[in-house]
Amino acid sequence: MRTALPLLSCSLLLLLSACSSSDSNNSSNSSATTGTTTQDESCPVVVKDADCDKTQRPFVFVHGTYGSGENFAHVAQLLESNGFCSDRIVGVEYDSLGDSPGNVCTDAGAKPGCGKIDDVINKVLADNPDFTQVDLAGHSQGTAHCGAYLSVPSQAAKVAHYINFSGVPDVGDVQTLSLSSQHDLGGSPHHATGKNVKTVTFTDQDHFAVAASTGSFVEVFKYLTGKAPTYTSVQCGEDPLFVEGIAETFADNTPVTGKIEVREVGTSPRGTEAPAISAVGDATGHFGPLQLKRNVAYEFKGFDSKGGVVGYQYFTPFKRTNRLIRLLTPSGITAVSSLTTDKFVKAPDQVGLVLQWAGGAFRQDLGARLTINGTEVLESDNAGEKAFSNGSLNGGVVAIFGSDYNKNAKTDLGLFDAAPFIALSDIYEQATTPAFIDFSFIAGTEDPNVVNETARVSNWPSDAGLVSLMFQ
Repeated sequence: MRTALPLLSCSLLLLLSACSSSDSNNSSNSSATTGTTTQDESCPVVVKDADCDKTQRPFVFVHGTYGSGENFAHVAQLLESNGFCSDRIVGVEYDSLGDSPGNVCTDAGAKPGCGKIDDVINKVLADNPDFTQVDLAGHSQGTAHCGAYLSVPSQAAKVAHYINFSGVPDVGDVQTLSLSSQHDLGGSPHHATGKNVKTVTFTDQDHFAVAASTGSFVEVFKYLTGKAPTYTSVQCGEDPLFVEGIAETFADNTPVTGKIEVREVGTSPRGTEAPAISAVGDATGHFGPLQLKRNVAYEFKGFDSKGGVVGYQYFTPFKRTNRLIRLLTPSGITAVSSLTTDKFVKAPDQVGLVLQWAGGAFRQDLGARLTINGTEVLESDNAGEKAFSNGSLNGGVVAIFGSDYNKNAKTDLGLFDAAPFIALSDIYEQATTPAFIDFSFIAGTEDPNVVNETARVSNWPSDAGLVSLMFQ
């Protein structure tokens, strides 16, 4: 599950000061100093894609409601930092409001979206002919679709291991790791049933973090490899790196075609210099791979098929190749947009913010902190115990939508409204004069590795597109 990122792309500048890790044995992989060439101090460790373990099976992830393949990007980056191959970790995109991707398509009674999981598995196996099986994972609603897929013997035969992130499917005799938490939906764990199921129940992970957190990565890695990971934070890859993904609508995941402009974030807000890259997605919404510089901040500016600006998306600078990027536009389904993106105040004098963290939800109750221009914006009401008392948020605050909802030209915070996994909080940032907005994020005890991640984004007016920031 994930929250709405109501932009095709957004511009963001994250000024990460380092790509270093507190993990042990970092020096063993450090790039050496030779002659007058100095080591890149921001990357004491470089784990190259080219050196990945080619014996590891392909990995297929099935997202949940309001979700996409990007929900697995943090865990994928950690797997890749420990030797998994980035081009073998793929996501299944489907309409989370009505598709049945795990069902078999038949001539009679075929359900919408049927066969999508099997199509992805067949393709990744065809692309990797040395393998006859994949490792499959599902999150939330995705676990039900995976259960349906595994109920067909000919399909289950293509799966070596199944990873269940918060769900209750019957998986038969497939080797399964089931992860959930005491802080999961409804305040209770949700586990798969079957003949060969190993369960792990966390204490604090929210519903989203069950699939996205570093703790979940550790359990998945140990289960698949039989050993502990070397690194528990994302390590740098080669420079340059590549990003690719899909442009689609939020929740129903319909492909979007339109131009994407990618610019380095410069010294002036709302930069108008020529883009470093311009790209157009194909009919499926797929774009890339796009070659980018490691540890450099970029702005992604999205356009629709008619050339109109959709929005601006920023990520903290990429440390390594990422093939699970999702650039999302608002859903065309009124039942979704009326609860989410339609509630933004669209005006030329203020900014509309969409804030996310790839490794989990915002948890003020676990010590997370998020400042905007030096002002703390996380509180119990919008990201802590009071927020979780709202039924829409008891699975966690996967995103914060910041807008001047009461139109008084100041930040009042609180919980103006809530949608599934989305806290709408009163946050005012002016857009009358071009300026940068500075962010700092600490994840708290949910992930002690994430300390003082900083970012800078331009204050684009909300009537010209929303501004999205993803802490990676």
